[in-house]
Amino acid sequence: MIDLVPAALVHAELLASMHRICFAVPWSARAMGEVLAMPGAAGLIAVEGGAGGPAGLVLWRSAGGEAEILTLAVLPPWRRHALGGRLLAAALANAAEAGAAAMFLEAAADNAAALALYQGAGFTVVGRRPGYYNGVDAVTMRRDLA
Repeated sequence: MIDLVPAALVHAELLASMHRICFAVPWSARAMGEVLAMPGAAGLIAVEGGAGGPAGLVLWRSAGGEAEILTLAVLPPWRRHALGGRLLAAALANAAEAGAAAMFLEAAADNAAALALYQGAGFTVVGRRPGYYNGVDAVTMRRDLA
């Protein structure tokens, strides 16, 4: 069983260590702390029940009627178990409750799993940033929350 627990500043190092496992250019603990300290920012950590460890994370922020997924990661042992979808759904629900009318995000154009997750959750492509991720385009996506 996986529980979703709120992320807090005290979790910055844990979040950074998970990010290092999942991304070629990870965020530092300092960056994680700075994100969590931003107005409107929030996050969740997926934790395996009992004595288990972390399984994934999602960070987002809401401001001015819009929200943005800042990062979403699932550790390798938990991929293909619908955890990414669960984290995404929780962030969407939280942002909608906070008054956001739309959620935005971006993903690397070569990250087929992420793009499939987001498209399956109702996101549509609204733009592209050429070469944004070390030469790989970033695909910008949007989903209405109303």
